[in-house]
Amino acid sequence: MKRITAILMLVTIFPCLHAVDEVHVKPYPLPDCVISEEKLGSLGKPIVLIYEGQEIKVCCRDCKKTFERNSAKAMAKFEAAVKAQASSVEK
Repeated sequence: MKRITAILMLVTIFPCLHAVDEVHVKPYPLPDCVISEEKLGSLGKPIVLIYEGQEIKVCCRDCKKTFERNSAKAMAKFEAAVKAQASSVEK
């Protein structure tokens, strides 16, 4: 009986824990690939990555590989693009 109760508790709790993790992921705010700067969707369905709580979208497998090889450089480019987009919206 204890085993069944424990299993039911895990089944009930696990989806809640998973949902909490998803809440902390910040959505990707740019219309373009962070690597190639191509319009997302122009080469097919974008590839979605999660990097340190930030959703990142790239246009193709080559861009995914580039991102994975040098994530720090790609994230610096991403942050600059987000700032530039915010500046253009404010004007």
